[in-house]
Parts: sequence; C-alpha cells; structure tokens
Amino acid sequence: MNDETKRALVIGAHPDDNEFGAGGTIAKLAAQGWEVTFIIATNGNKGSHDPDMSSFRLSEIREQEQRAAAEILGVRRVIFLRNNDGELEPTPALRAEFALYIRHFKPHVLFTHDPWKHYMLHPDHRAVGFAVIEGVVSARDHLFMPGLGQIGIGVWRPESLYLWGAEQPDHVEDVSAYVDLKIAALREHHTQLDRAQGWEERVRQRMAELGQEHGFAAAESFKKLPV
Repeated sequence: MNDETKRALVIGAHPDDNEFGAGGTIAKLAAQGWEVTFIIATNGNKGSHDPDMSSFRLSEIREQEQRAAAEILGVRRVIFLRNNDGELEPTPALRAEFALYIRHFKPHVLFTHDPWKHYMLHPDHRAVGFAVIEGVVSARDHLFMPGLGQIGIGVWRPESLYLWGAEQPDHVEDVSAYVDLKIAALREHHTQLDRAQGWEERVRQRMAELGQEHGFAAAESFKKLPV
C-alpha cells in the first residue's frame, strides 16, 4: 500500500446510505486522488414495497446498484458484509469486524452514521454507527484484540471520524462541484428511488441551503470527532 496515498473508509448500513450521507464529499476526495473504500453492512434485502419482490432477488439487485453508484463517485472498492436488513446489533463481533477493516485499510478519515441522531427510525443506522465508533477504539489501541498484533495486523488510528446526519454538525464540506455526481450516483439505486417523488429536488435543496449558510453553492455537514 502506497503510504503517500490518502485513504478514506466509508461504512454504511445499507446500499445508498453512503451516497445520501456523504456522496458529494466522497466524489470530492476521489477526484483529489484519495483511495476510497466502501463497506456496506447489510444486503438491503427488506428495502422494497413491491409485493412481487423477493428478499433474495432484491439483495442481488441492490448490490449491483451499489457497485454502479460507487463507480460514478470514483470509489476504489466496495465490500459487502451481507447481513440481513433490519437485524444488525452493535455486538462485540460487529465491532471487531469493523476494527479489523480499519486496521487493514488504514484510513486517514472514516465516515459513518451518527448513531445519536434523534428519532432515527432504522435500527441498522444506529447499530452501524455505534459499532464503527467502538471499532475505532479497538483498532487504535493495542490491548484490544491482541491476537491480531501477533499475526502482524497492527493498530491504526484514523485522523478523524466524520458522522453524517448529525444533529449538531461542526464540519462543513464545500461540494459545489460534486452535486451532480452525487445525484447521478443516487439515481443508480433504482429499487429505492425510481418511484420516490421529489427526492432529487429535496437533496439538491438541502445541499444548497446548507451551502448558502457557509458561503458555498452546495455543502454536506458532519460531526467531526478526533480519534
């Protein structure tokens, strides 16, 4: 791995979460030469209102959609953990799995859900957010998972952790040049958005309003946590 390359790891609960949460920022980093890796924790196999859709077929389609969306953003690789939709819990096992990926990919920055967001309905979003945050601790401190160190998988401390959907964001990214790429990536999630009315206008409006507050044409906001 080239130590001069800046690396970002983006961990979302479902296909499309990474695009909604940080699509513009991801496209910006990739355009700047960052190596971006996606981890998708579930297969999204319950995300449909189509009575003729099976969970097996849906999971296959959503994986294809996610790969297409990631390619538009310039993401280097996508890893699918393929847990069932709606069944995640922030267990020690999930925390350890995320910690292993953090140690392996050595990201300088890490993005995920803010698990403290008020009234968030989907349990997977909370579970992933908490497991990633806890996984960062296991990844950075050598007395966690000591067996990994014995086989040469050493600790890694990201510089920063960015949480999207935060109630109290304190970091704003200017993504004025990347709005269309974010929208194009989201459009690849056909099973989720083809029948959704007005989603594109809402996404564009939210980014524009946030950007206007900070002197940009468009922006995304995060809670930035030092690691």
